[in-house]
Amino acid sequence: MARSRVQLTPGFAKRLAAGPVRREVEAVSEAVTRETRERAPDAKAWLTAKDERVRPSHDHADGQTIPENLSYQLPSLTYIRKGRGPDGKAVNPAGGWKVASGVDLAREPRDPRLPIEQKTRCRCESAPLPGAVAAKTSTLPATVEGTRVTGGTEVVFRRIAESEFGSSDAAGLHFLARAAAAVVAARRANPNRLRR
Repeated sequence: MARSRVQLTPGFAKRLAAGPVRREVEAVSEAVTRETRERAPDAKAWLTAKDERVRPSHDHADGQTIPENLSYQLPSLTYIRKGRGPDGKAVNPAGGWKVASGVDLAREPRDPRLPIEQKTRCRCESAPLPGAVAAKTSTLPATVEGTRVTGGTEVVFRRIAESEFGSSDAAGLHFLARAAAAVVAARRANPNRLRR
């Protein structure tokens, strides 16, 4: 029986990682990014009437842009009465509603879950922003460290981790995880599908 011995040159694994393997990782990362863009939720923005009658908490929320599956976070309100302290000096001469610590959650303006002081006569709107999250999705360049090659997909958007994994108020969409799983399943079904 004949035996043959193959001796690989030093650094062969590193050259593989730097060349064909890196290109393959980049192709998979780009496929995951495309799939993520298709599965990404739309966004929404809280918009006020932008006048002197807007509540202080709604003014703080103006322009708040978040994934559509989440609730807006409005600073809580508390009513401070006008009056005088025991020493006769004015206590809160302006009086009225003031921003307090804590937040109230609202899917939209005038959400029934909001306390009465947050929803009565509210004139705010929630503007849909289709494709806003997808537009902030990009492919990270593949990096080579020795024989290890890594790549990835990045989504830079306010509260995106809550949108992906969920919060006490909203279920997670898991759109990133599902995009990666779909690409892996497609790759297993047809290994040459992702090739450029």
